[in-house]
Amino acid sequence: MGIAQGAYESAVRYSAERQQFGKPIREFQAIQFKLADMATQIDAARLLMYRAAWAKDQGKKTTKESSMAKLFASEMSVHVCEEAIQTQLAFPDPASVLPQNLARMMIR
Repeated sequence: MGIAQGAYESAVRYSAERQQFGKPIREFQAIQFKLADMATQIDAARLLMYRAAWAKDQGKKTTKESSMAKLFASEMSVHVCEEAIQTQLAFPDPASVLPQNLARMMIR
């Protein structure tokens, strides 16, 4: 989940700094939807992980919960990184190399 959180934070920073049509791109509804979707998915993955950890602390069998958390978190990380890249490619800054760096991290 760390890569997803980093990608999300980078997209938030970029959308606040990048200007288009005289205002930050974070003010565009499409960007706001992307950022809200990313934040929601990160939070959902974190909650699934916490639920699995809580069940483990209670001495319960956690195969199902752990598998669900792992699957969702891994798929969410790819999705959030892709959305962060799209956020930056929608209004590209020629000096930015972050999308390429995120893509390399996802491939590893």
